[in-house]
Formats: sequence, structure tokens, C-alpha cells
Amino acid sequence: MSKKNFFLYLLCLCPWVMSSVSAQSDSVSTIVERILEFYLENNEIEDFDNNTAFERLYDFQSNPLNINTADASRFMELFFLNPVEIQSIIDHRQEYGDFLSLEELQTIDGLDMTKVKMLLPFTTVGNASEHINIKDLLAAGRSQVFLKYKRTLQDKAGYLANANNETKYAGDPNYLYARYRFDAGRRLKAGFTMEKDPGEAFFTQNNKSGFDFYSGYLYAEKVNHWVEQVAIGDYTMSMGQGLILHNGFGFGKSAFVTSFKKNRNHLRQYSSVNENLYFRGLGTSLKLADWASLTLAYSQKKIDGSLALDTIENEPEAFFSSLLQGGLHRTASEIANKGSITQQNIGAVLDLNYKNLNIGVNFLQYNFSSPLKRPEAPYRNFYFSGKDLRNISVDYDYRFKNINVFGEMAQSDNGGKAMTHNILVALDKRVDFAVSYRDFDKDYQVLEANAFAEGSLPIDEQGYYVGAEFRPNNEWKFSAYHDLWKHEWLRYRIDGPSSGKEYFLRLEYNKKRKFNAYILYRYEQKQRNSSLNVEKIDPLTDFIVQKFRVHFIQKINKDLDVKARTEFSFAQSDGLKSNGVLMFADLSYKPMGKSFDIIARYAIFDAANFDTRIYMFENDLLYEYSIPFFQNRGKRMYLIYKQKLTRRMTFEAKYAHTVLDNVDVISSGNEKIEGNVRSDLKVQLRFAF
Repeated sequence: MSKKNFFLYLLCLCPWVMSSVSAQSDSVSTIVERILEFYLENNEIEDFDNNTAFERLYDFQSNPLNINTADASRFMELFFLNPVEIQSIIDHRQEYGDFLSLEELQTIDGLDMTKVKMLLPFTTVGNASEHINIKDLLAAGRSQVFLKYKRTLQDKAGYLANANNETKYAGDPNYLYARYRFDAGRRLKAGFTMEKDPGEAFFTQNNKSGFDFYSGYLYAEKVNHWVEQVAIGDYTMSMGQGLILHNGFGFGKSAFVTSFKKNRNHLRQYSSVNENLYFRGLGTSLKLADWASLTLAYSQKKIDGSLALDTIENEPEAFFSSLLQGGLHRTASEIANKGSITQQNIGAVLDLNYKNLNIGVNFLQYNFSSPLKRPEAPYRNFYFSGKDLRNISVDYDYRFKNINVFGEMAQSDNGGKAMTHNILVALDKRVDFAVSYRDFDKDYQVLEANAFAEGSLPIDEQGYYVGAEFRPNNEWKFSAYHDLWKHEWLRYRIDGPSSGKEYFLRLEYNKKRKFNAYILYRYEQKQRNSSLNVEKIDPLTDFIVQKFRVHFIQKINKDLDVKARTEFSFAQSDGLKSNGVLMFADLSYKPMGKSFDIIARYAIFDAANFDTRIYMFENDLLYEYSIPFFQNRGKRMYLIYKQKLTRRMTFEAKYAHTVLDNVDVISSGNEKIEGNVRSDLKVQLRFAF
């Protein structure tokens, strides 16, 4: 190990050498980073594209949530609070009256200091009324314009011309993004987004209209006594616990071991750039009575599909073999698939409330302009095929003192069923406990669900989850979960019934706001096809991954933070073992009273293969989040500079540079880069008025 790498190793493992200073409040960006790190890294999600989810937190920063008037559904929009913690806040308010100050949150049993600190930027005890007329809303609103540019500086194969001066990609390697948003608190929002991905044509060839993707929305809450929500244009919809549909951000297994309940807020504006996972049309929530509301949604949009022609029938019929989620239109085949299918959705949710019991009846229908016919494979035997799909479910949510019971039961129109039942309990002011049971039939058919599960969709899975959090005092917190599951049918690369289990342990230490550290251990065992090719049909073999992490953040002074991490990854399959390691150190310099911020990272990694890859959250531009994974051997560094140019204009830039020591090319196909270096540049201008 070189001297430089040895120093980094010491920095990651020896936090006590850092000095201590006075505390400062956590920023919104710090809290968002913590949520993403705890959730996305643990779930190994690289492409997280949901600006809308965390815009809600930034909304609460500029328009704080009034803890004296907010109900449980409002508190649930703060992702880091679980239902038991929310109920403890409401119970305290009911027993002792309105909060006089936010500091009073520290006196609530069952609410640890970490959560209190996270609450402060988003809440108030003011008396702001939500019933403001439209004229005042428009006058109080503010606008923002975002202009973004991104580019990989090295040439990729898809942009290189052949002997006939032809390229695989239709456009240049530049990423272009423009967005306008208008916000009048949480009551009224409007905006539109335009995006061009690298390789897509811009005002040429197939893209005469300029950008490849256009999106717009108008969203309003509390329009009058009867209309609670209206979404026009592009929006997201969520139902129950995600067995049918949940387009919003929802926790899975994570370091928030008792926070996996989905929010019951059904409609949200859509301002992200995923070109498939949204509705386009009209949605509204109507208050029928104090105890009942009805949400209705209609959507029709063009989606990408791989169209083909069935010539077996006497009258050939066009069909598509897969739902394409990439949203990229660079090559001839990608361009041909663009918007080839019309998807129509009708959705409805009836909510019934009685005291502490909430019942929801959910319905969702899909209709496609051409039938979906997937390529034949045994593991796809029970997948949905055809033009029409209908799902219905009933979800429930019951609260009694320190106990919250919730769940959902769903059925697809072919008779397949899915269910999930959950309980959260505050056993003591220092102990929270969660249990989840799930049972999904192998023939349950669904397309855009996002439930608490091991698989990406709630299909063919039975499992039990137990999570607990223990807080002996305000400085220490211990979190753990155990998940056990099995699959009755075949799956991709799994030619037989299979099972798996996962353990997670995390110990965290906080010293006021000066120092934070945690250690984390994760063990996962699942089954997949053996790669030894010793039989005609590959037998299943156990695939085991273990990860161990040491992480700390130290505030050097009021302007400077240091963050460091060491993470090890161990994999075992077919009797073969491999391992990986990643270490990084961050410097975050945000001088008080100055108009600029600087964040820098230096990381080294050495991961033998894909099985030992390690995910790492990275700081980025505002409303952009990246969680890349690393394998091979190399180093990565990045520098982020943010400058407030004027009172209304902010400039942001990120330069990232990766060097792989043990390869001659990076990536493959049209994305291949000759050499072992990749450099990326991002620039964003933000105007506020």
C-alpha cells in the first residue's frame, strides 16, 4: 500500500484524532444525503431518478410544516419519521397543548435527538393558515429556472465515425436540461421540464422539435372545501402499501429499520426525467365527507416498446415484447421503439376513516394499444401478457397508542393474489420494533408496484422481516433487522425454487452535532444458478455477500467538515471467494458569510468483480443524486463548487475523474471508452425570482 493510501486508511479508521467544536444545525442537503445513503446504498440502487420526492423536503424548508396543526399524513411526508414517532408527537400535542417552541420536541418520549435535529429545518410552531385565496398564493409564489449541461470528456464508441462517416449515435455527447418551476408553498405548483440525453439528436434527424423529452404539470391542494388535490399534466400516483402502484419515494430495507410504511398521499406533481414512470392526464382527490374521500386518475401517454409482427396468425398483429424503461433514443433501434405504444390508465382510491382506523379501496386498469407478448422462458410463465390488466386492493391502517398496524391485500384480474401485513410498536421510549409479513402468489400480475419486498416486484415471494432500534441514550443508537424469504417458482438465472436471508446490524454514535460515526455489517445469502456447468441443468448454489463499513463525520470548525469511510465487501459462490475494499475522504468547506461552497472527495477502491462491487453516495448538483458502484482497482476524485453569483443567480459545477488501474477499456459496446480514464463535467445555473 502506498503512503498516500496508507494515510487515507488511517484517516478513515482514526476519527478520534479530529478536534471538536461548537454545533450547527443540519442542513437540508445533509439530511437528504443521509436518507439516500441509508436507503439507496443499502438497496444497491444506482439510478435514482426522482427529483419530486426530495423537492418535498425543500418545500418544507421554505414553507415549514406547522407541528401544531399537521396531521399524521403530513408528518409522513418527512421520510425519516416512522408512524410511531409521528403518533408520539401528536399525542404530546393533545396532552400538553400546542408546542411553544421547536425545542419542546426534545421532551417527547420515543423521539431521539437525531430525529429532533432532522426535524428542525422543516418545521415551525407558527400559526400560518393554509386557507389562502388564489390571488395571495400567486403573489406569494416564487419561480426558479434551471439550466444544466453534462458531458463525459472522453470519446465513446457510439460517437466515432466509421469509414462512411456514420456514427451509431444520432446526436452529440452533450446532456442538456432546462426546467422552470413555480411554487406557492405546498398549495400551488406549476412547471415544465425539457431534456436531451447524450447521443440523442437535437433539432435534427428524428428530433426536429429539439429536446427528446418534454414534461409539464399544474398541481394544487385545498382548492376549496370539496377539492383536496388536483394534478393536471404529468403527475405520480400512489396506492396503499405499493402492491398495485407506488410512484413516489418509498423505503425498502434500509438503516431506517422501522421506517418502511408508504405515505397515503395519493397524488403528486411530476418534475423528474424518467420518461416512463409517471401518469399524464388528470388526477383529483375529492372530499366526500369528513370520513370519506375519493381520488380519481386518468392517464394516456406514449411509451417505448420493442414492436414486432406476429406472422403466425392469418391476420398479422403488431405486438411488443418488453416495456423499455431507459428513455434513451440514440440508435436506430432505440429511435424506432420511441413512443411506439400507447398506454392508458384509469385509477381510483376510496378512503374511509373512522377514528384511528383508515381503509382504502384501490383500483387500477392498464390498456395498451398493442398486446404485450414476452419472449418465451420458463421463469416468465406467469408474467402478464395481453392488452388489458386490472388490479384491485384493500389497504388498512390502524393506530392504538404506541402500536401501528397496517397492510394491503391485492388481486390481479387473473386471480393472482398478494398481501402484506405489518406492525410497528414502541416497546419503550428507547425501543422501536417492527414486523412485516408478505405473501405474493407466483401468478400475481402487476407492472408498476413498489412494495416492501426482496424482489423488484411483489411477485412469487413469501417472507418475514423483523427490525428493531434501541437508543440507550442520546448519543448511541443500535439498529438491526433480519429478513427471511423464499420463491416458489423460477426466476431470472434461478432455475428452481429458491430461498434467501439477510441480516443487518448498525451501531451509531453522535456527539451533539460535532461528531457522528457508525459501523455497519450486512450479510445476505440467496441462491442462483451454479456457474460450474457440471450438469445439463445448472443446480442452484448459495451466493453469499457480506459487507462491513466504518464511517464518520467530524466538524473541524464552523466552516469545515471532514467525512471518511472504509468499506469491505466479501462474496462467495460455487466455493470461490472474492473481496473488495473502498475508502474515501471528503472535505466540505462552507464558510459562513461567504457566497461559495466547496466539496471534494478522494476515493480508492479494489473490488475483484461485480459480486464484490461497492456502492457509494456522491454529493452532486442541487436536485441531482448519484450512487455509482465501483469494481476493478482504481481511484476516483471529484470537486464541487457552488457560487452565489447574485441574489437571484447560483452557479454549480462538478468535475469527476476516475482512473482504473487494471483495465485497458471502460464499459463496452457503444459506451466503450478506449483507455482507463473517464472524466465527467456537470454545470448548472439556477435563477430564482
